[in-house]
Amino acid sequence: MACAAGHFAKTFSADKIYTTDLSFNMLKTARDSMGFDMPVLSRGEFLPYLDEVFDLVGCRIAMHHFMSPCMFIYEAFRVLKNSGYFVLIDSVVDFEDAELNRLELIRDSTHRRSLRMEEIIALAEAEGFLLETAQVFLKRHDFDEWARRLNPSEEHYQSIVQAFLELSAKMKKELRLETEGDKVISYTDKKALFVFKKV
Repeated sequence: MACAAGHFAKTFSADKIYTTDLSFNMLKTARDSMGFDMPVLSRGEFLPYLDEVFDLVGCRIAMHHFMSPCMFIYEAFRVLKNSGYFVLIDSVVDFEDAELNRLELIRDSTHRRSLRMEEIIALAEAEGFLLETAQVFLKRHDFDEWARRLNPSEEHYQSIVQAFLELSAKMKKELRLETEGDKVISYTDKKALFVFKKV
């Protein structure tokens, strides 16, 4: 789900891999470079598949863009066979670093909300998933690569820089912000890997 260029999907050994994304160009890239079956243009919250057809559903660094994480998790549960696995990787926040959502939105208007780990687990368990494992890891971002990834105007880019420079000392420490004068070098956020089982 939300396969982008398909690198996450390619990590799984499977006879067939089906991909969905909202970007036609990403689906074409995934199909041409990875050889996936049946790419489908689709939102994560509305999958065009029958019930209980897949052994595994995966989604990497995309849920924070979805309008309804609850619907997304419902759809993952619906299309999985019993005892199937849902593997999710996404950005996560703690209470003290929820301001990261504001920074993400300044850079990318399609950002909705990164959730706390306990929120994600609660949503999945409410749907009927059993949590098998959850692991948090840190990701250091080269600031220029991250901030310019969506080809912003120079004015937009500078607004992203300024938002980071104006953070409180506590937030700068939390995000491990690296700067040189008025230049932002990097920041570090949290990602989490979840493995859920449909029971």
